Amino acid sequence: MVNVKVIAKKIEATIRDHPKMKLREIQRRVALEMNVNVNMRKCRRAKKIVKDKLAGNFIEEFAMLWDYADELRLKNSESTINKVVNRVTPESPPHFKRFYVCFEALKRSPFKGEILSTVGRDGTN
Repeated sequence: MVNVKVIAKKIEATIRDHPKMKLREIQRRVALEMNVNVNMRKCRRAKKIVKDKLAGNFIEEFAMLWDYADELRLKNSESTINKVVNRVTPESPPHFKRFYVCFEALKRSPFKGEILSTVGRDGTN
């Protein structure tokens, strides 16, 4: 017997890569990979478990942003660190907009006019 947790574990990577995957496709993949026919209700619940888990990871990682900024300030007191978040209402949770860091060592470097930037995007977006 295949339960929802087993299905969720099996499709987690797939849902992470394709969050808008249809339930019929999940049902088809489970049938092909596990040789089991499952109903749509189990597929829906498994997809919800995976999405909730991924959202939880996002919330935990977002909360670490303030810790990261505080640690940078502690170790590099002269560095400039700015983070910008948006809130729809004062009570709503913050939404990340941007994060800026200029390290003290770069401020003192002879290449003050150079811009050094890195852009990264998480695969779960």
